[in-house]
Amino acid sequence: MIAEGDVLISNHSFEEGLAEWSLSDGNGDSPGAACEEALSISTDWSTDGAQALAIDAIDGCEQAGVLSEASPVEPGQQYTAWADVTGEGQAWLGLHWVDGDGELIDEAGERGQVQDDRLRVAALAPEGAAAVRVEVGATGSVNADNVVISAEYTVLADQITNRASYLGSTAGVDENGRAVTYAVATAQPAVGAVMTVTDLLTDEVTRVVRLTGATGAWGIKQNPVTGTVYVGTYGAGALWLYTPGEEEAVNVGRPDIPAWSFAYQMDFDEEGNAYGGGWGEPTDGYPGASIYTFTEGEGFTGVLGDLPLVDDAYYTRAVGYDEVSRTVFAGTGTQMRLFGCGIDDGECVDLTSLFSEELQERPWVYGLRAGGGYVMAWAGDGASTGNDALLVLQVDRDDSGELQVDVVDEIAEVVFNGSTPVVDDHIYYTKANMNEAGNPLFSYNVVTGEETRLDAPTGIFSRSWDVIDLDHPDWPGPSVVGWNSGGIQVKYNIETGNLESNAAENIPDVALQVNSLATGEDGRVYSAGYLTGGIGKAVPMRDDQHQTFPLGGQAEHMLAHDGRVYQGIYPGGTINSFTAEELADGSQPRVDCTIGAGQNRPYALHSSGDRIYFGSQAGEGQDQGAFGWFDSTTGECATIAGPIGHQSINSVTSSAGKVFGAGNIFYSWDGLPLQDEATLMVFDEASEEIQEIEPPVDDLRSINAVVTAAGGTVWLYAEGWLLAMDPDTLEWTHTEEVFPDHKPGDRIAGNYARMVAGTDGTIYGNAAGRVFAFDPERAARAGSAEDTLRVLFDGAGAHLTLDAYDNLYVSHGVTDLLRIVPEVAEPAGGIQALVSSLEAYLEAGDVAGPIADQLTRAADQAQRHLEAERTLPAVRALERFIDHLDHPKEADSLSDQARDDLRDQAATILDGLA
Repeated sequence: MIAEGDVLISNHSFEEGLAEWSLSDGNGDSPGAACEEALSISTDWSTDGAQALAIDAIDGCEQAGVLSEASPVEPGQQYTAWADVTGEGQAWLGLHWVDGDGELIDEAGERGQVQDDRLRVAALAPEGAAAVRVEVGATGSVNADNVVISAEYTVLADQITNRASYLGSTAGVDENGRAVTYAVATAQPAVGAVMTVTDLLTDEVTRVVRLTGATGAWGIKQNPVTGTVYVGTYGAGALWLYTPGEEEAVNVGRPDIPAWSFAYQMDFDEEGNAYGGGWGEPTDGYPGASIYTFTEGEGFTGVLGDLPLVDDAYYTRAVGYDEVSRTVFAGTGTQMRLFGCGIDDGECVDLTSLFSEELQERPWVYGLRAGGGYVMAWAGDGASTGNDALLVLQVDRDDSGELQVDVVDEIAEVVFNGSTPVVDDHIYYTKANMNEAGNPLFSYNVVTGEETRLDAPTGIFSRSWDVIDLDHPDWPGPSVVGWNSGGIQVKYNIETGNLESNAAENIPDVALQVNSLATGEDGRVYSAGYLTGGIGKAVPMRDDQHQTFPLGGQAEHMLAHDGRVYQGIYPGGTINSFTAEELADGSQPRVDCTIGAGQNRPYALHSSGDRIYFGSQAGEGQDQGAFGWFDSTTGECATIAGPIGHQSINSVTSSAGKVFGAGNIFYSWDGLPLQDEATLMVFDEASEEIQEIEPPVDDLRSINAVVTAAGGTVWLYAEGWLLAMDPDTLEWTHTEEVFPDHKPGDRIAGNYARMVAGTDGTIYGNAAGRVFAFDPERAARAGSAEDTLRVLFDGAGAHLTLDAYDNLYVSHGVTDLLRIVPEVAEPAGGIQALVSSLEAYLEAGDVAGPIADQLTRAADQAQRHLEAERTLPAVRALERFIDHLDHPKEADSLSDQARDDLRDQAATILDGLA
């Protein structure tokens, strides 16, 4: 049973005094008159806000308390409540279940000396329960604050909600012939990517169309022959067709190309036939870069040229058609190629050698425009920081039909996504490192080779620069128009030099996919958004205090350290950080470290001393990951490329002066592995030497997650196996397949699994949505995690973090979080595990002789007493059980493992009873 949203206790932190609370005797009944004076509000101590409840025993009132107003619950659901406490005396935390009329049905509670800083009580809401009232009571002098409650499973909706952010845009006309921008923003697939239609003259969004099932789109263009708008989506890769004026777009499916799953740019010939690019997962059988063909009324009609065009590149991002040469030009990545394919004969020519040698070393032909006998191919690393350039070609065909190509120029430092088509012998674009100048437009004369910086500070990085007639006297002839990721629309009139830049009106807000999680030192759970970034901030058990910030980029992993939250950012491979105060001020996270070495996705972050250690996956065109650190004191940033060969490092932990990095043979998001098996990296912090250790299981392609247990043992999760290593000897101490039914697919992502250690020593994990827990100490002693291994949830999203209550958070339903409150073992349940363990040791011969009967009698007595809720006799039976273990006789046979394990279990039950 999953609850939707938090159960909120009114005035939970007493900031409004005793409003919404009723006086009680601390046991659910009305207090005597004298007890009113035992309750007050204090500002001397608090954990949330500035005030707390103060309970002070006085003559005539040994015990006093308060009852909250009723909060709605679901019968049959498990609920846990907490209250922060301090002082001297006994405190009580109770749950009072009431029906729809407010009448008491049942109650549950926990009482104890105020030794810890937090009280906890858990109980099942009984049949007929409509609401719960939480009671806090005490004897002595006790302060209480921050009274909260949670269901066992709670969905927290839409963690990161921002104004829509766009990846693809194009200029076109609507059903009335008015000039508009068609653009697609990312959103959760269940709701659908958002296509907006925005009037270019008024900057008003005139229509919003949802592409249900898709996450977003890079490719969008209007067919000049039919007027249909084509959209190539990802998330659910497909081609969509939209008829201007309609309420909905139509999903026409995918081309018949094996494992094709991601659409990119498309273009059209004179008859309106479409040619498009895409991507597919090579481990699923995608053959390589290709060009599909599509005709309205017929559907997908095949491919242009060979399938694949080339087998060492899997992206065809850039596609353009030139009517003079009747040729479709296509650019590929992550191995850059440029092809020209004739639509009449289907023959393709490799034009890659026309790029400079420097560009040929880079991974992408990222964008492309063609027409009028010219081709403009934008190539480089795709980062728009000065390492990209625009290759301008003049093309034609001779009398024999052979493609003729001349290089016009290679224009340096052009930024995403290249230039406009040629208009009146000119193309228009922006260049890198021009932010301070307002990102002005440049023009280039393809006939004379003259480049001119225009007095046109656009202020944006456009998703696409297009040329269109706005059909208005203030904007005569063609105008250059652009649209950025934030929905800012720019138009520049070529004839008059008129320039306008405006944020489009009525851009919808969208919820973004949760891409990573971390719990800050302030106790808040931070989330980062997929692709376009954004940061969410959740307050445990108080979703009414949730905040979202339009700041930061796509974080592959996050980590709290020394008052800051650190992020491993894609693209570019940087380590950024922020504080809660900086978010509140609207400040972007600061860049602390640029990894370099061709890295793109820092999937692993771990703090040890002053260092933030990172492990990363390589960028496109690279074939090895990296490991390194950022020193938060000195600012030093060090990177070691390829520490364990052609592997990425996706999880990091430390113990005994060493850092352990989990290897993954998938060194990059794209491409096929160059190694067959994953290994473990061990980095000595003192000598800075690296060892590579093979796991004790053959054919593992990835060590998915690593974590350090309370005793220092390093635990690893690898494709359904639990492994453990002694950090001093580097010997394997545990090898166990725990999930033979739960294996990764052909490609293993860097965020496939995470593990974290709870404050009680429990290790929690999330492997591809299976959330689990086990006791590492008992697993090590018993040689198996079977007795304590629990699957807490199946079907979650990725990522994992623990809040200060040891509650787990994972992503859920793309944009949401799921909070899991792990069950605390009750003594009666623990005694059954103790009895079962004893039986197993008896059968194995680890316990024999007179002590066998003594332990069996003591355990059976403790079990009967606990089931009858006779606590004191149960305690005495368990104490006898431990005494037998501690003082075996000469005739007894007792293995060390059995003694240690049984004693630990019995002591744990006693602690719970205490």
